[in-house]
Amino acid sequence: MFALLLIKLMPRSGAIKGLASEVTHTVKAASAYKDVPYLLFLLFTTLFATCFFQLFTIQPVFFKTQWHYNEMFIGMLMSMNGLLIILIEMVLVHKLDGRRHPLVYIPFGVLLTGAGFVLTDILPGVAFAGVIIIVFLTMGEILSMPFMNAFWISRAGDGNTGQYAGLYSMAWSTAQIVAPAMGSFLVDFNGYSFLWWALGLISIVSATGLAALYYYRFKPKCGNVIKAADVNPT
Repeated sequence: MFALLLIKLMPRSGAIKGLASEVTHTVKAASAYKDVPYLLFLLFTTLFATCFFQLFTIQPVFFKTQWHYNEMFIGMLMSMNGLLIILIEMVLVHKLDGRRHPLVYIPFGVLLTGAGFVLTDILPGVAFAGVIIIVFLTMGEILSMPFMNAFWISRAGDGNTGQYAGLYSMAWSTAQIVAPAMGSFLVDFNGYSFLWWALGLISIVSATGLAALYYYRFKPKCGNVIKAADVNPT
């Protein structure tokens, strides 16, 4: 699971290029710990990540125990997540790259993720429903994570990149720890249906917070943008 976290956080080759000179409006805080907009971004990111990690913890258990998918099919669904990323992410991010601020795209990705979980309670437990759910969750991931990487890089300046990177990694690590415990608790408290709708609500809160952060703090006055490719390749 730790390896999965590292894969999700690291820049994806093809969708990420060198530090672009087109970044025209970046606020450099002296310390990441005093950068209030960034701390708010991390809060909403942690909420999103806590929901997203249900895909790899509670969701497979639900597929097996409630929808009675066999293990091979569940494995195929999980593999489809990576396959869709390979086929779609580089092309889509390239098309969107530099056209809008990252915080324009991220809320849509968060909402797609929430919709994917809510569909788990709405759709019947047939094989094609699992495919639809994975497509929604993967598209949410594609529209959010690359641009989240771009945002934290855009906030960092000379001498404090480690602080920004560390806090970003801590947000995802916290979500990785909280997600299975929260998911299990909600299922035990009131069943799977309650969990899926709770995840949808949390996703709405996260998306609304990120959208408000953009509108009140980062909405450009002269068309300034931050590119999703503004991360050095690894």
